[in-house]
Amino acid sequence: MQKFLFARIEVWVLLAVILVGLLAFLGYGGVILDQVQGQRRFGAIGTAAVAVAEVPGTIEAILKADDPMQVYAKHRFEGPDGWSWAGGATGAALPGYWIMSRFDVALQHSFIEMVRLSDGQIVHSWVPDVESLLAGTQRTSKIAIYPNWTNAKYKVYQPWLMPNGDLILKDEYSPLLRIDACARKVLKQDAELFHHSTEPDGEGGFWIPSIVEPSSIEGVPETFVEDALTHVTADGKILAQISLPQMLMRHGMSYLMFSPGGYSDDPLHLNDIQPVLSDGPWWKAGDLFISLRHKSTVLLYRPATDEIVWTKSGPWMGQHDVDVLDDHRIAVFNNRAQNRGTPTVMGTSEITVYDFATDRVSHPYQDVMARERVVSLYEGLYTILPGGDYIIEDHNSGRILIFAADGRKLGQFINRNPDGKVYQIGWGRYVDQAYGDDALRQMQAIACRAQ
Repeated sequence: MQKFLFARIEVWVLLAVILVGLLAFLGYGGVILDQVQGQRRFGAIGTAAVAVAEVPGTIEAILKADDPMQVYAKHRFEGPDGWSWAGGATGAALPGYWIMSRFDVALQHSFIEMVRLSDGQIVHSWVPDVESLLAGTQRTSKIAIYPNWTNAKYKVYQPWLMPNGDLILKDEYSPLLRIDACARKVLKQDAELFHHSTEPDGEGGFWIPSIVEPSSIEGVPETFVEDALTHVTADGKILAQISLPQMLMRHGMSYLMFSPGGYSDDPLHLNDIQPVLSDGPWWKAGDLFISLRHKSTVLLYRPATDEIVWTKSGPWMGQHDVDVLDDHRIAVFNNRAQNRGTPTVMGTSEITVYDFATDRVSHPYQDVMARERVVSLYEGLYTILPGGDYIIEDHNSGRILIFAADGRKLGQFINRNPDGKVYQIGWGRYVDQAYGDDALRQMQAIACRAQ
């Protein structure tokens, strides 16, 4: 062995080895470059090469990792955990209910709660066993994040309460689920993968973002996110699916996706489909407001005639949650998110109101959101209640804020757990008093066996 280790090597052999190694290194770099630029001509070899290259960073991330269910803005706020109310009250003294999901670190589980706003009481909870609910689902997507399909990481986006107490729910890029009051499976729609908002069409169905996979767009990598507008019934039947990229291409708007300045797998990032429920001077019932976060653009689309009625890019930036306020105004959760080399929020997030009649914008809640330091780089929703009171969801900080119409803070929720850390909350939903009361009566009549 010693003789082998200390054997003399000819110089030309050493130079040849160095040359071969250099060529191999350059070739390896070329394979990685091909992969990350989206061309992927080397197939599995390219995937393996990138995985090897990422090993040092992966090890470092594992060593430094926080709990993945902590909020993005981990250290912004001190204060109590759970609900707290202004002036020592026991609730916001408002009619209706708030339905939200949140992660509990002790349980290592996300669950959904229904809170009565008048007195702050939790009147019902759903604890879905996501792993059982999703068992048997085909897992061939290049886009879905399968590690999130677990009880410990599943995050509910905008649950919808059915009149009988069933919930319709989903995570990001996951099947659509319907569970009963005891969190037992009613149905699973896994022909498509759904994400972000769930909004009613006014006739018992819903419009929900989904993805077309494999993509119908020519020349894109298999990881290209082809967003779709999907119309689905409460029983999970898909009524229509409209490819958003195909729709934009039909209308000469490919420039929103395929800039010569650089390719993105997720060029649009559809995050809200808001159906119009009644006719107005600027829209018709059945139209859809569509939020494209990565283009800071809102569209008004008419499925009945395949017509893009209106489009506006800015003044919102990285926006979420378009709502129709009346027959001539919409409001948008304006994240005010920019990327100047580092993603950031310019000042604070705000709610921007656009008036179609005057072509002007206003920011009626700007002072309140600045006072409360609402800074949502991504996500973020709001709900304006009957009478003008409103709820703001500051997801990046694990907060829900409730305000009176005059801007007084009525209460807040912070998902701070006993370990002192703040964990994620899902997108919530307001339920009016009468609807919620009826659903509760039906849920209370159901005997749930121990889960």
